[in-house]
Formats: sequence, structure tokens, C-alpha cells
Amino acid sequence: MKLIIPKINTMTIKKIPLLALMAICVTVFSSCSEEVTDFGFDGQISGTVLDQNGNPVAGDASNSELTVFLLGEEDRVPLELRVNNDGTFTNNQLYPQSYTLTITGPINAPAPQNVDLTGSAVKNDITVTPFLVVEQPSATISGSVISVSYVVSPSAGHAVDEIKVLVSSVKKVGVDTGNGPRWQTREANPVDNSGTATITLDAELLAAAAVGGNGALTVRVAAKSDQTTAWNLSLPIIVDL
Repeated sequence: MKLIIPKINTMTIKKIPLLALMAICVTVFSSCSEEVTDFGFDGQISGTVLDQNGNPVAGDASNSELTVFLLGEEDRVPLELRVNNDGTFTNNQLYPQSYTLTITGPINAPAPQNVDLTGSAVKNDITVTPFLVVEQPSATISGSVISVSYVVSPSAGHAVDEIKVLVSSVKKVGVDTGNGPRWQTREANPVDNSGTATITLDAELLAAAAVGGNGALTVRVAAKSDQTTAWNLSLPIIVDL
């Protein structure tokens, strides 16, 4: 009887571990390509900056003139939370630890506060004394002119150096908004601490408001103390055309 020994395909044997290795590599690299968005940073803080009368103190999110700072226990550089144009600030993805909270701007600020963000969300309003209290304006449109009534009240030790009445197609208008390809801003510079300023609604401004402003204009007042280069701002109002 003739003994027949089957031939073993050595190439097949060599390919098996190679294919297994390739499969592992594909799995690993596929996992690594997934975007990681949850780092376990679930510390949450929000609040409103208020003046001595309990009214919101507006900020300007386009600059850092009014900013809340949070310095962690082991940190050297604080986190910045810019104050919005309605006076609010918030951050919902902070490392859960204790922080020292401070605020800077054209204000008399309170002493630093300690806030503990290791538990539930923290609501922490901040009471300050603005250098200038800029009241929310009112406005009326007659023909091609908008009339804006305003009041600016300086705090003790301050005088009003400059006032800007801003009318813009931009909802979050600030003193540096200006004009651009798709937005327009106009301003008046009254010299009295209260009164009514008038601004002409020209064709470019109206066209920008129709396209980028949803058929409305945003009006707010900015005022600067003689003791600083930073601006205090009013809450904005929306005026439909």
C-alpha cells in the first residue's frame, strides 16, 4: 500500500496570522478615528452681571472688556467667560473643581468669590457698580429717521467722556461692529447725558437690515467714562421696520 501524505500549503499558513493582524489593525485604527467629545468635564456655571439696582449689565461678546474669570485650584491661567449683550455668562463644560471667580471691566468689581463646581450646576449672579449706568433706550421711526431716547448716569468719581448711539443690522452690535459687505451700522454722538439722538435710515442700512437683520434694526447705547478706555453698554432693543 502506498502511503499518501497530503501537501500543506505553506502560503496559506503564513497568510492566516497576517490577515488576523491586519484585521486587528483596522479595528484599532477605526476606533482611534472616532471623535472624542466627552472628557467628563461636567462642571457648570451660569449667571447674570447686575448693577446696584438689580438691572443686567450688558457686555459685548465681540471683545473682552467685560469678562468673568475662573481660576481653578491647580491652574495658573484663568478661563475667560465673556459677558453677553444681555448681561449673562455661562460655561457647561468645566473641569469639576473649585474655582476663584473674578470679573473685570469698566466697573467697580466685588471681591473674588469661591465657587464649587464639583456637584450640580451653579447659578452665580455678580453684582457690580458700572462706571456709567447706561439705560436701555427706546426708539421710534418716522419716515426715514429713527429717534433714540437714551439716559447715561455716571457713578461717583466718574464723568461721561463720550456717548455712541448705535443703529445696526447686526443683532449683537458693539462699538467696533462698523460696516461690512453684508452688514451696516450707523451712529450718533450726542454730548448730553440724556436726550434724543436722530439717525437717518439710508438705503444701504435698510437693505442690510432686510437681508441680514430679518427686517429689523438693533439699537443700543455705549458710553465711556473719563477714567477708562472701555465702554459701558445698554441692553439692546430690536426695532422692526
